[in-house]
Formats: sequence, C-alpha cells, structure tokens
Amino acid sequence: MSLQSTAANNGQYEQLIDELSHLHMYTIGRALTNAIVIANGKVSGQHARLIQCTPDSFIFEDLDSKNGSFVNGIRITRKVVDKQDTLRLADSEFTVSQLIALLDSEPAKPATSGLPAEVVSNTFSKPEQNPLDFTRSFADLKQVYEQYPKLRRDCRNREKMIRTGSVIVSSIVSVSAVLSTGGAALPLLHIMSGAGLSVLIPTLCSTLLSTDEKLELIDKEYRERYRCPNPTCRDPFGTREWELLAQQKTCRRCQAIWVH
Repeated sequence: MSLQSTAANNGQYEQLIDELSHLHMYTIGRALTNAIVIANGKVSGQHARLIQCTPDSFIFEDLDSKNGSFVNGIRITRKVVDKQDTLRLADSEFTVSQLIALLDSEPAKPATSGLPAEVVSNTFSKPEQNPLDFTRSFADLKQVYEQYPKLRRDCRNREKMIRTGSVIVSSIVSVSAVLSTGGAALPLLHIMSGAGLSVLIPTLCSTLLSTDEKLELIDKEYRERYRCPNPTCRDPFGTREWELLAQQKTCRRCQAIWVH
C-alpha cells in the first residue's frame, strides 16, 4: 500500500471517529419537549440529562433543577452511572435502564452490523464447545490489557485520541468495511465493542466529558472486561499481566481453560 493510500485511509478513519464522538444526549424533565418526560410536579421542566458513553455507561447531569438529582441516594451535579444505578429526580425514582426504556415503548430490536459477514465472524468469538474452554475469549483479553495504558495516556489530548482511535479501528475492520456502513455510527460501535476497549474511543474523543470522567470510564470498562471470561466466575485480573496469566493456563478459582 502506497504512502498516499495509507494517508487517505487514515484520514477516513479519523473522520469516522470524529463523527462517532458526537454522543447521544437525552434530556429528562416535566416538559413535553424532553426526550424522557416525567409527569411529576416536583420535577423541573428540564431537570437533568443522560449522555450515553458506551452501551452500558452514561453521564447523569443535573440541569440546575429545583429539587435535585440523586444517584443511589446521594445528591449529585454530574456523575458516571451504569444501567443498574438508581436515579432520583425530586421524588421520582428510576434505574437508568427504566429511564432509557421510556425513550421507546416498542421492544428493542437486535442490533445489526451492516458489515460483511466475515468481519463480524472475525470480531466476535464463536461459542466454545467445552463449557470450560474459554481460550478464544481469553485471547481477546490481550487487547484489553494492551489498550488500557495507551488509552489512559492519550485521552488527555483529543487530536491524539482520534489518531489512536483510527489505528485501533483500522486493526479491527478494513477500510471497505468502514465505508460500507455509510457513516452509520451505531452498527460500527456494535462491532467495536467486541474488540478490547475500542468501544470507548468515540467517548474519549468527545468534547462533552472532562479528562477525569474519561479516565473513570477507561478504568471502569477495564475492570469490567479484564476478568476471567467464565461468566460464572468473573474473577478480576486487576493489574496482572496477560502474559503471566497465559502461562498459568487455567483459572485457579473455576478451572476455566485459558490456554491449551
């Protein structure tokens, strides 16, 4: 591939990452103009908002409401939350999942990638036959371990983060696959979410979050993903090096097979 072609491809990825970094925001309040309407006189007209950072993580921000916004009983101005966290607006209480469900009363439809079948099959691990064989899933954790320090280091500089994102995305899907999405952000995010910490890249490129919030999201996603891949175990690996875990070959807690 020529230098000119490489530069053009990098430019396409950078443009895509920049477009993906415009995060979805949902205002919450009593007024009918909000994305999520709460019919309660104690809730302000525009009370708070949710900024979606990943499929499961959000920023919950109070919009100078009269009666306050709370997360798990604690009054907040702005905080990173998960779908299972309990939010209270004045005296109306919901989980994040319940609030998101109010956006659309229709059943959620499975996400489709819009990418070639070979891209999807190469990104997501196929079900393993032996119930204790998690070798493919464990191998995928190497990306999580390697991307973690780089994303932490680069998240302070948006332009550098966009360049980092373009490199990581290009290692997951080809230029032709990216272009086949026609700029559809959600399908590509669906693909990216299966590869290391790449699902965080659009959020880390966004101007809506502070550096501290981005670092919190990186740490949170790392802790959630860098664990024993056996869903009945999920023993956290913490700061243990992936290579040393690979030498161990099995989980001492659940006997899951990591390396043959």
